[in-house]
Amino acid sequence: MKIRGILAVGALAALAGTASADVILTWGFTELNGTYNSITTEFTAKAENNGNLQTTGDVSRLVATTGTALFQDGFVSGADSSDYQMNINVFNKVGNTAQGAGSVVITDANGDTIYADITGDWISPGFGIVYFNGLLSNVVVTDNSSDGTFDGPGGGSFSSDFSAYSNLNGALVQLFTRTGVGFFNTSFSNVTTLVSANVVPTPGSLALVGVAGLLAARRRSR
Repeated sequence: MKIRGILAVGALAALAGTASADVILTWGFTELNGTYNSITTEFTAKAENNGNLQTTGDVSRLVATTGTALFQDGFVSGADSSDYQMNINVFNKVGNTAQGAGSVVITDANGDTIYADITGDWISPGFGIVYFNGLLSNVVVTDNSSDGTFDGPGGGSFSSDFSAYSNLNGALVQLFTRTGVGFFNTSFSNVTTLVSANVVPTPGSLALVGVAGLLAARRRSR
């Protein structure tokens, strides 16, 4: 199931509108296990397969040769190495906003990985709803298995060779809803979390940085 675009909130819409022609890689996952540790102030979203959460998603290459790697419901419990792991710290919290920094790793069925550093802002409009709007940097696709492809545990694949594109960056948005804990006031776990991301090469990445600056300026002016 294609789930890219499920988080079409304002920030991602602005980013996509600026650099959509440059997007070469995109991914989306639902029912990730969202966990927050109030002592370490780290939020984690990872692939899960339990009674409440069965993570599913897809990763797509949008340039020749195009293809989609499918991650079926509960894929993390399969016999292969496929996984999704994202860690983002929560700091400089002021009211219902905070900053965040961390990284994400997506692992395919054969151990190949997509890695990216993440920086951005946590925002809550209340009612337990929390968004993370961030930028991706240092995006790297690593062909650990030397098979030349990024393979979905649920089928589908694409070439893992992105050597024709330099300085891969992008945008990522994330959403979860957890009432009764305030804005990262207490620890929680097993919270269903959605994520969507686009990756672009230079010079498209410069457009992403420009839009991020505008968004930050709007926050400071409020």
